[in-house]
Amino acid sequence: MAQKNVDNKIPIYKLKTTDEIMKYYDEWGINNKYDKDMVDWNYTGPKETVNTFIKYAKDKDIKILDAGCGTGLVGIELKKYNYLNVDGTDLSKKLLDLIPNNYYKKLEQADLNKTINTNDNTYGAVLCVGTFTYGHVKPNALDEFIRITKNKGLICFTINEG
Repeated sequence: MAQKNVDNKIPIYKLKTTDEIMKYYDEWGINNKYDKDMVDWNYTGPKETVNTFIKYAKDKDIKILDAGCGTGLVGIELKKYNYLNVDGTDLSKKLLDLIPNNYYKKLEQADLNKTINTNDNTYGAVLCVGTFTYGHVKPNALDEFIRITKNKGLICFTINEG
């Protein structure tokens, strides 16, 4: 993914606990700083992921979970292509509160390292962008994504190079 080297700018990679990470993201969202930083750092993860996703997801009515949706950057990209049946979940309630009303059908605060409060086989697709990185979402989240994704559904995610 095209991105400036920001490792030294983001102390979040050094945080150890879920509470520390949630607090950092809550503060990062103040005055829309998170979105401003993503633009400044040329973070293209949401756009690139959605561009890959649409190659395989031909049904525009597919039910999608944006896992780790943050401020809704993936939802914005999905809406450009008329994918409108999207739910979002994120650790930070304050970031969720920044998302405009018309991008997601449902938003929920959740820790992706725990059991996701969703029935088996609920989603046709799960997208997870920017969360499989240092100290954030652990590999066991993939088991949950598989559980909540329908048979022959799509799971599309990014992993931070390290």
